[in-house]
Amino acid sequence: MGKVLLLQFLALALYVLFTSFAFCDGFKLHTGRKILWFIALLAISVYVLKNVGYFDLALILPIPSLLAVLLCSNELREAKAKKQ
Repeated sequence: MGKVLLLQFLALALYVLFTSFAFCDGFKLHTGRKILWFIALLAISVYVLKNVGYFDLALILPIPSLLAVLLCSNELREAKAKKQ
C-alpha cells in the first residue's frame, strides 16, 4: 500500500508541477491566486486522503483544474481591461 500511495503522490506532484507552469506561470497569474489554487488543491487532497484512504485522482483533480481555468480566464480579462 505504501508504494501505491507514493505513486499516487508522485502523479499528484506532477499535476501540480505541470499546472503551475502551464496555467499559473504561463498566464502570469497573480501570486495570491496561485496560493488560492494551491490551498484548494491541498485541502481537497487531504480531505480525500483522510476519507478514502488514498489519493483518488478522479476525486481530487476536477475542482482544482476548473479553478485554475477560471482564475486564469479572470486574469486574462483583467489584463485586457487594463490595456484599454
